[in-house]
Amino acid sequence: MVPPLCANGCGFYGSVENKNLCSKCYIDYLKQNTSVLEASPSHKEDPVVTDACAAVSAITLNDSTTVKNTTQRCKCCNKKVGLTGFKCRCGDVFCGRHRYPEMHPCNVDLKKIGSEILAKQNPKCIGDKLEDRI
Repeated sequence: MVPPLCANGCGFYGSVENKNLCSKCYIDYLKQNTSVLEASPSHKEDPVVTDACAAVSAITLNDSTTVKNTTQRCKCCNKKVGLTGFKCRCGDVFCGRHRYPEMHPCNVDLKKIGSEILAKQNPKCIGDKLEDRI
């Protein structure tokens, strides 16, 4: 079965799910429909279900395109670290050179954290008050 050409006549193939429009023309069509729906906020009649579905799909298409993939960079030298970045306890990502707390301005008190861990692991031993107990 040969797919139909785009209804707008742009030369690309359309699909039945997109009202015989190609992907680019269908996105333009959805943008026009959402702008018409936003331009007239007071509707006296109930909107048609297919138009609401088209508006929802247009909103999800626009939201997914605005998401930007941010690259991770070292907080000190601004070097791209990608997957090899080290996340410190202070919450920032660092490269291999600046991964240690001594190599970057870390505001986490590691000495205090270590002493708290030791205090939990080694509870204080109190000697027996009765020395003559058997």
